[in-house]
Amino acid sequence: MIEKADLSSGSTWHAAGQCPSFIADYNMAKVHHSSNTLYPKLEELTGQQVDWHGCGGIRFAITQEELDYFRLVEGVSKNIGFRMQVISPEEIRKLHPFVDTTGVITGAWTLDDGHVDPSSANNAMAIGANNMDATIERRNRVLETNALPSGEWEVVTEKGTILCEHVVNAAGCYTDRIGAWVGINLPFINILHQYIVTETIEELAERDVELPVIRDPYCSAYYRQEQDGGLIGIYERENTRVAWADQKGQDWDAENEFFPEDFDQISYWAERVMERMPIYRKTGVVRIVNDAISHTPDSNPLVGPAPGVRNYWLSTGASIGIAQGGGCGKYLAQWMVHGAAEINMIGLDPRRFGDFAGNDYVSAESHREYQDMYDLLLPGQERMDGRPSRDTPLYEIIKAKGCVYTEVMGWERPKWFSLDGREEQGGFRRNVTFEVVADDAVCAALKVSA
Repeated sequence: MIEKADLSSGSTWHAAGQCPSFIADYNMAKVHHSSNTLYPKLEELTGQQVDWHGCGGIRFAITQEELDYFRLVEGVSKNIGFRMQVISPEEIRKLHPFVDTTGVITGAWTLDDGHVDPSSANNAMAIGANNMDATIERRNRVLETNALPSGEWEVVTEKGTILCEHVVNAAGCYTDRIGAWVGINLPFINILHQYIVTETIEELAERDVELPVIRDPYCSAYYRQEQDGGLIGIYERENTRVAWADQKGQDWDAENEFFPEDFDQISYWAERVMERMPIYRKTGVVRIVNDAISHTPDSNPLVGPAPGVRNYWLSTGASIGIAQGGGCGKYLAQWMVHGAAEINMIGLDPRRFGDFAGNDYVSAESHREYQDMYDLLLPGQERMDGRPSRDTPLYEIIKAKGCVYTEVMGWERPKWFSLDGREEQGGFRRNVTFEVVADDAVCAALKVSA
């Protein structure tokens, strides 16, 4: 492993270290579960303290559709093996006596997740890798990568040239710039994300048991106990900004720099957190951390073979990087060594995005994914950010006749026809499109039988 600075530089050292289990995508849930079962064992395996906090988490539902969603995730949890319970507001307050549950219908309590100190976990994994004969080269920037006719790679560094069979580009915020050396266009952007760390809060300092992490769509935020104070992470739902917008990517010499704090950017959502957690109002702020995290157009990381480049792999674009790090590494290694992973990697495969994913599309979709971190995308609900990116000459003609489109690999594909002006309402139950689609299916079946 070649590292241009020290381990846990870049985005790792400033991360909040959140490790949620709550996720409805089966394969991504396996990725998270792999990390969440590895981190608690790392200290025993390596001797390096990792500061794992297995406090669990509670996600709030404030709509009936979110409750339906909880039932879906509950089914995933039983298949994978992480513990989850759907609990009442009264039960939430027993677990977290300081939170105001006004407007909360229910909570999804995931008992096996928590948070970890990113730098400690990073160093523990490095020790484990060294113990298994891996070589880690610090303070050695890679300058270029050259494909050889043999299929091998020449990796040119500040300290010399390395010849290898395979290359994994896991350079975080730099991954797109390094990928450009071999002609790869990577569909992710780096978005500024802020979290607040408070001073000591007496009520929290007096506790013997750490509070569970709260994830709250009303606040578009997570908030948790951080030692004797609080930590609040905000995903603002508008006016999100990219990092290094005034320059062509991050400075190669950057290591542990922050962006200037901007409380005005997150103040509306922070105020909502204060509504939920009145004890936060009486304390001060120690610091506001403002730095970059990666987001792809579907929020899944880019893990697998790079499109069109032999023996070149990617592991990047993780928007919940600490929670996904252990699992992404595990399943990428399986794929590289055995030709396949034990889970279906299609949702992580970098090749799921084609040439249609240009800069405008990636930017629009990735900003929307960030803004909707705690906003549920319902089945049937179409987001039009960055669309249409690919359509046919028939697109406008049949759209004028009531065609409602969905998107597949960037293409606008007919989904159903609204002949009477009705609009689809997303959800986990039958909606207004059911009878229309049913009539279409009956007509198609009659034509086939005829």
